[in-house]
Amino acid sequence: MKKTAIKIAAVLFTVAIVLFVGCNKKKELAASVSSDGEYLPQDVKQSCTVSESEFNSWFKTGKVSENGLVMPANSVTFPHNNNCDFYKWSEQMFLWITSPASGTYSGKGTVLESAVFYNVSPPDAKGKRTMTQHNPNEILSAVGNINQNGPNRLPLVRDKSGRIFEVEPPKSNEKVKDESNKLVQVSRITTDTKGLLSFIDIKGKVIKNAKPVIESKVDPANVLQEFKVGKKSVFLNSKGEEVQTEQGQAGSHGALMGENKSLVYYITMVNDVYAYFLTGVNEGKLKGNQFPTTASARDSILAYAKTKGWATPPDPDALAMELKTSWIEVKDLPNAASYITIQAKIPTYDKSNPNKWVINGQTTTTLALVGMHVVGSVAGHPEMIWATFEHEKNSPNAAYAYRDVNDKIKQVKADTGTGWLFNANANDTVGAQNIQNMTVDTTNSNIINIKNPAVNSPTARRIMAWGVASNTVPNGEDKTPADSNSEIISINNVVRKMLDVKDIRRNYLLIGATWTFGGSVPNGKSYPYGSATDSIHKGDAIGTGQLANTTMETYFQSPSSASNAGDSRSCFYCHGYTLNPNGLSHVFGSIISLPPYSKKILPK
Repeated sequence: MKKTAIKIAAVLFTVAIVLFVGCNKKKELAASVSSDGEYLPQDVKQSCTVSESEFNSWFKTGKVSENGLVMPANSVTFPHNNNCDFYKWSEQMFLWITSPASGTYSGKGTVLESAVFYNVSPPDAKGKRTMTQHNPNEILSAVGNINQNGPNRLPLVRDKSGRIFEVEPPKSNEKVKDESNKLVQVSRITTDTKGLLSFIDIKGKVIKNAKPVIESKVDPANVLQEFKVGKKSVFLNSKGEEVQTEQGQAGSHGALMGENKSLVYYITMVNDVYAYFLTGVNEGKLKGNQFPTTASARDSILAYAKTKGWATPPDPDALAMELKTSWIEVKDLPNAASYITIQAKIPTYDKSNPNKWVINGQTTTTLALVGMHVVGSVAGHPEMIWATFEHEKNSPNAAYAYRDVNDKIKQVKADTGTGWLFNANANDTVGAQNIQNMTVDTTNSNIINIKNPAVNSPTARRIMAWGVASNTVPNGEDKTPADSNSEIISINNVVRKMLDVKDIRRNYLLIGATWTFGGSVPNGKSYPYGSATDSIHKGDAIGTGQLANTTMETYFQSPSSASNAGDSRSCFYCHGYTLNPNGLSHVFGSIISLPPYSKKILPK
C-alpha cells in the first residue's frame, strides 16, 4: 500500500513539474509574441545590434523619446565594415525620414513632408518629370500605380518558371531574321492546331527559323519580343523560342488593392542634395558619372547651390537620396492608429464598368504608410544602398529559417490566419498567390483594367521573408540563409525594443537592404550567381540580394523561396549595369532641372 502511495505521489509530482514547465514555456512564448505586432523570434542570435548609447545618439536630443526627432545617418563617413553597418544605416534613415518635422525642418507632419524632400511627378507625354518641393501648407499628390521597368526601361514579364524578362513592344512593319540571318518583312503570324507559330512573309511564304530582332543594348539575352496573334500576345526570345508567361500581356504596371477596398497609392521623392546634384549635372557644372559619395563631392554640390542662391541643406551629409513610398487610405483600416499618415491628393475613379476603372477626378484624403524604399549614396558605394520597409501587418511571410542564441538553426512556418492588409486569409495562400488582378492600361494610364471583379484579395505573401533565397549562400559574410535572416530579425528586435513603447515607428519592419561588393558596377544578379569567374563576386547584389516589397514588387516576386541562376534577380536587375545615375535610377534622366532661385530658404 505504501509503495502504491509512493508511486502515485511520484507520478503526481512528475505531472505537476511537467505542467509547471509547460505553463512557463507557454508564458515565455506569449511574451515573445507581440499582441499588436508581427511575431519575430526573440531567441534569435544577436548578430546585428546597436548599443543603447549609439541608439540614443541618433536622436536630436541625445535620448530616446516617443516619436522623437532622429537625425540622418552620416553617409559621408559611412563605415561599411560589415553587413550590419548597412542595416543600421537603413534603420536610422527610416527613423529620420518618418520623424516629426519640427525645429530645423519647421514643418508639419514628418520629415518626408518637409522642404528637405521633393515630389517627383509621373512622366508626362514626352516622358519628362518635374520636382516639386514640399511646403508646409501644400498637400502631396499620389498616383494609383508604380512604373516597374527593366534596365532598358521596358515593361517586365515573368515566365512560368519564375524568370523575369523585359519585353520590346510590337512594331509596325515587323521584321524578323530568317535561317540565313537575313531581315525579312513579316506580313502576318499564324498558329496551327497545336498552337505552333508560323511567320509569313509578304509573298505568303513561311519564314523558316524566324528569330526576333532584339534592339535593346543592356542584357539582350533577357529581352523578349512581343508579337500579336489576333488579340493574343506571344513572346519570343532572341533564339526564336516562344516563352510562356504568367501574364497574358506585357506590362508590369500592376495596381494593388487592400482588404479595406482602397487602392495602394505611390509617391516618389528625392532629397535636396539629390535635386541640387541633378540640376548641376544637367547644367554641366557638376560631374555626373556617379552619385556623390565623398566630402569633396558634397562640397562641390554645396558650392554650386550657393551660386544659385539656394540655402545650404540642413542635412548635406545625408548625400543623395531617392524614396519610393506606398500608401493606402486610412478609411476602414482596422488598426489605423498604428500607421504613419499624411494628407494627400489621390485620383478618383468611375467604377461603373467593373472591368475598367477610369480616372474622373481627384480628392483629398488621409493616407497610411504601408511601404518605403530608402535608397541613398554613401561612402564607397555609388551604386547606393537599397533598403525596404513594410508595415508589420501588410502580408504574411513564407517559411524561413534563423539561427538562435545557441547557434542552432530553427525553422519558422509560413504565417497563417487573418488580419493581413493584402491577404484575406493566409491559410488559403497555398496555391495561387500574389495574383495580379488589376493592371494599369498600357496605352492609357488613366485606366485600370480588372481581370476578374469577383477576386477580392491579391493573396499577397513575402516569398523570401527577409530578402534571401532559402537554398543558397546569400553573401560572403553570411554562410546560410538562416544567418542572413538572423541579422535582419536581430536589428529589427533591437530597434523595436529601444524605441519608446508608444512610438508609431515600432510598427514598421526592415525587410532588408542590398548593395554590391566595394561599390562595384551591379551586374543584375544576386550572389553567388553573377560573377562566376570572380571569387569575390564584385557585381553581385549582396546583403539581402533578392529583396521585394509586397506593396511595390507584389507581382514580381519569385514563385518560390528557392533560387537558381535563371531567376536570381535583385534590385540591380532593373537598376544596374552602370554607376551612372541616368542608368542606375529610373527617374534621374527624365527629371527637369530646378528653375533658378526655386529653393526656399530653410532655417540654418
